[in-house]
Amino acid sequence: MKVCILYNKVREKDKPDRYGVREEVEAVRESLKFLKIKSFVLEIDEDYKWINILKKKKVDVVINLCEDFGGNPEGEGYIASFLELLKIPYTGSPPFSLFLCLDKMKAKDIVSKNGILTPEYFLPSDFPTSSPIGYPLIIKPNKVDASLGISSKNVVFNEKSYKNILRKLRKNFEFIFAERFIDGREFNVSIFDDKVIGIGEVIFKIKPRIVTYKAKWEKGSKEDKGTETVCPANLNKEDEEKIKYLSLKIFKLLNMRDYGRIDFRMDKEGKIYFLEANPNPDISKNSGFYKALKYSKISYEFFVKRLIERAIERSS
Repeated sequence: MKVCILYNKVREKDKPDRYGVREEVEAVRESLKFLKIKSFVLEIDEDYKWINILKKKKVDVVINLCEDFGGNPEGEGYIASFLELLKIPYTGSPPFSLFLCLDKMKAKDIVSKNGILTPEYFLPSDFPTSSPIGYPLIIKPNKVDASLGISSKNVVFNEKSYKNILRKLRKNFEFIFAERFIDGREFNVSIFDDKVIGIGEVIFKIKPRIVTYKAKWEKGSKEDKGTETVCPANLNKEDEEKIKYLSLKIFKLLNMRDYGRIDFRMDKEGKIYFLEANPNPDISKNSGFYKALKYSKISYEFFVKRLIERAIERSS
């Protein structure tokens, strides 16, 4: 068997969130070596030479770690589409799911229409001067990932801050949406092989209680020190089972497969709200997903092996 580890090119000028893929590549490469499975690493670029390499090397399975293409986050869906056209088995979610989950408002539309709570949301372009649902709100870029464009100022409590953050975000992002800010507990649920393997909780020591870009990617920053994810979350049995049920339901609704992450918030009354789904989460050994694997006593080698098995099963 010949396995290709496919990932997007990282450039020196790129932001910190782009560098994490290298850690994923190394973790997967080490596991394949342990499993005695032949592999090679292939970096994709806009010269498209990687397509010819995939054809010539007669790859059996691609472990798809691509997070974008040419700097465009929608590129992760394009790469999966290429692999479909080339008829090469690959790991992870299909193009439809990758495109859908990146468009957070579309994902919310589907989830909410299936009876699952999600914070009220709207397009600020329809309401340029004030919120139609009151405050507080959180305003986010759409069709991006890795918490790009998210800082503490994205949580707004009045009309003035609403206008200010909109003006700022519109300079850098084409698509923006707003949703009611649920000031409560935050959970991230890791799913693998159609099972919930861990529920993590973000423990906040800062306000507003949100995971910003700096919290994720600037080690040692105030935001990083003020947010810590623990797994398992401290939940009673009823809430734990409800979150598991909702996670697996959303996983299927959004056509995710192999592995993924679902994020929720719980308000003071105990109501659970869907925030977003990530069909292509970080699987490096510094990630929340890795913590969930450890919690469920699943070795990283088994995880990689099962991803390959599932890809081959689909192809046959």
